[in-house]
Amino acid sequence: MRGTHAVIYLSHLRHNLREIRRRVGEGRMVCAAVKADAYGHGAVEVGKVLVEEGVEMLGVATPEEGAELAGVGARVLLLGLTDGAGLELAVEAGLELAVGDREYVREVARVARAKGRRVRVHVEVDTGMGRTGCAPEEAVGVVEEVEGAGVLELAGMWTHFPSSDEADDGFTEAQVERFLQVVGRVRARGISPGLLHAANSGGIIGHPPSWLDMVRPGISLYGYYPSEEQERTLSLLPVMEFVSQVVFLKKVRKGTPVSYGRTWRAPRDTWIATVAAGYADGYSRLLSSRAEVLIRGRRYPVVGRVCMDQFMVDVGPHPRVRRYDRVVLFGPDPSGPSAEELARLVGTIPYEITCAVSRRVPRLYVEESPYLSGGSSSAHRGGLTRYER
Repeated sequence: MRGTHAVIYLSHLRHNLREIRRRVGEGRMVCAAVKADAYGHGAVEVGKVLVEEGVEMLGVATPEEGAELAGVGARVLLLGLTDGAGLELAVEAGLELAVGDREYVREVARVARAKGRRVRVHVEVDTGMGRTGCAPEEAVGVVEEVEGAGVLELAGMWTHFPSSDEADDGFTEAQVERFLQVVGRVRARGISPGLLHAANSGGIIGHPPSWLDMVRPGISLYGYYPSEEQERTLSLLPVMEFVSQVVFLKKVRKGTPVSYGRTWRAPRDTWIATVAAGYADGYSRLLSSRAEVLIRGRRYPVVGRVCMDQFMVDVGPHPRVRRYDRVVLFGPDPSGPSAEELARLVGTIPYEITCAVSRRVPRLYVEESPYLSGGSSSAHRGGLTRYER
């Protein structure tokens, strides 16, 4: 296997899901977000594990993502909107669809009739996200459009939060109240709204009134909080460990420039290690001369610009580092950088850091974890392999 790869600790995924269930109660359903290839972790393998753990529904953003999960064994909810060809694929794959206006409901119904299928839909109500979904005053009309279509089943109603991971200003609670008022009007028409769901990771962590019938965890499943502002109410373990290896070592003199643009020069005589990963693998160029990596249990600074396929590390004048040593770019090791740390350095969020790990990086799926048993990353060499790409 290529030296640059991502270890996916399935035991951490199971742990995080159990933490979420402990938080919201075992009786609530879970719709696990596995869109964007499970935030870079691999949707099919992650989906299989989540289903093994009793997750009832998986959330995706595109019809293609949903079709990929055929046979995994869970209901699949397409949260994003799509066009005619995409709708045909979604209906054929048996996906449940999010709808937010009458026109789209009619389009879904047309495709369902053409395919001879009955389609479950979830009506989205925009209570403050300002993206998709119907206005609260339009929701009853959209629901009635669903009920009158004949080929559609109202499987649920939902809303989404823009700021549930921020310091609480009451906005999220107000969204929940608006949503439940809409649900009340639907019930007053004698219509069952189906599953009610609103809570993303931020809602799960900080807003119990939003838990309703089903929760939709995303980044928390993969071991990170959606925001540094939230109280750490869950014990989360990062699921991905992005690793590479040292492929070259050279001694350089004080003043020697390193990498493109000569933006960094050695402040003293030192040794430079070249690591076999770069921005084409998902290690951002914005981390140039800013990040640190973990080698043999010690952190070293990235120096010079990150290249497409390589970057360089200053390992000091008396290095303990050797060629082919394992290099941790980010992961669950408390001694090394996490995706949250890298996100902070470049002004983004952990979601983007894990999603950026490219498809050319093999994923190695293991059950065993040195971080659950108290070991160190340097001792880990694989565990039980489940799947590799």
